[in-house]
Amino acid sequence: MAVILGVHDTLFTIPVTKSVTFTPPFNGTAVIHCIGGGASGGTDGQQQNCTGGGAGGYSRKIVTLSTGTNLTLVVGAGGSPVRNSSDGNDGGNTTATDGSFTLTANGGDKGLTASTTAGAGGTASGGDVNNTGGAGGAGSTMGGGGAVGILGTGNAGAAATHNNNNANNIYYGGDSDVQSPQFENTNGELRGGGRGGRFFYREIGSSPVEINGGFLAGGGAGFTISAGHNVFGGDGGIGGGGGTANYSPASNEGMVNSGAGGAGLILIMYTAIT
Repeated sequence: MAVILGVHDTLFTIPVTKSVTFTPPFNGTAVIHCIGGGASGGTDGQQQNCTGGGAGGYSRKIVTLSTGTNLTLVVGAGGSPVRNSSDGNDGGNTTATDGSFTLTANGGDKGLTASTTAGAGGTASGGDVNNTGGAGGAGSTMGGGGAVGILGTGNAGAAATHNNNNANNIYYGGDSDVQSPQFENTNGELRGGGRGGRFFYREIGSSPVEINGGFLAGGGAGFTISAGHNVFGGDGGIGGGGGTANYSPASNEGMVNSGAGGAGLILIMYTAIT
């Protein structure tokens, strides 16, 4: 006899963080959520333009699972961070298939250096819902990483003109569009998103703020004019894009380090066991 759950009931949630051949532990109905890897941001050591990394795409589907059928699950890696004046790295693609269906959540596009073209969010296909990830921030100086979109297209990273050493400019990562306890299984809905990383302006002796993105959110950007100090962009949360890092003057360009893109993820949320 089927066990059907109400909206506020919970059942097994199985997170998959690496590529694997998966055998369902029970027969039943589940929602599969696929999140692509986020891209890393670009960097620049000469106070030129650089853009945040795009977030991974998001695909979900209600499926019937059988203990006699294996699924091939591939989890995309996040884009690795870069140093000096460099373009970032793309996020990897996440896929889930059993031969009768294929969900694809593509990785985000890398942030660029000396460019105002933001890293685009990854696309998605094959699901009942397919959302494009948020783009990286692109402005006259730098930007935060994009966020994964669960309710629609993901939020883009923010960017604004940097006024020399004004620490109040906004280079935040994109916020997730869902907010509640992480991995809570509410009849198969994915919740638990976090806030985007904050902008970090580094002065001599200053301490970092919350520059890394929360779950599904983008990393913030980092900037400094203090010679001899490393500056880092914020890492994206799961699927989120990494933020940029920018340094002035040019003689210190070896000190910039972009934020990494967040790794992809597959969640299998059972809603009924038969």
